[in-house]
Amino acid sequence: LVNAAGFGKSGSFTDIAREGKKFQTDMVDLNCRALTRMTQMTIPWMGRGSRIVNLASAAAFCPQKDFAVYAATKAYVLSFSRALGSELKACGIYVTAVCPGPVDTEFFTVSGELANPLKKLTLAGAPQVVRKALSDSRKKRAVSVYGAGMQAARLGAKIAPHSLILKTEELFAK
Repeated sequence: LVNAAGFGKSGSFTDIAREGKKFQTDMVDLNCRALTRMTQMTIPWMGRGSRIVNLASAAAFCPQKDFAVYAATKAYVLSFSRALGSELKACGIYVTAVCPGPVDTEFFTVSGELANPLKKLTLAGAPQVVRKALSDSRKKRAVSVYGAGMQAARLGAKIAPHSLILKTEELFAK
């Protein structure tokens, strides 16, 4: 099973809410609820050696100003994947959470994230990210992170307080 549907919307939580659309609740529905439901419906049909690949994001590693709901939904995907993988390991079913940074897809045009210079700088090609994700899934790795920059971001998110990360994001946004 590959759960790869998802979308994001860049901007402050209150600005997006003022637009009067349901972007944020729709994001939760697609990025979390649909992924959970697809997984729930599929597991009974899986046998030993089956794999689940859930597309999370490097945004899962820490909160992100002006991308709050997206980062939170991807944190859910990462946490859900890690816990589910632990539960299913005894059945021979392996779960990999794919946590890429920015990938050169239409996502960034739609989300509005192309305006962020740091994200442009770390943009990765989709074929390379997919190759790494599939390789990591075959190796039964719980998490797949493409590129040295995103590996460093993951490590930084583990050791730096989130308040410091949020302040650093503000500096880059200027």
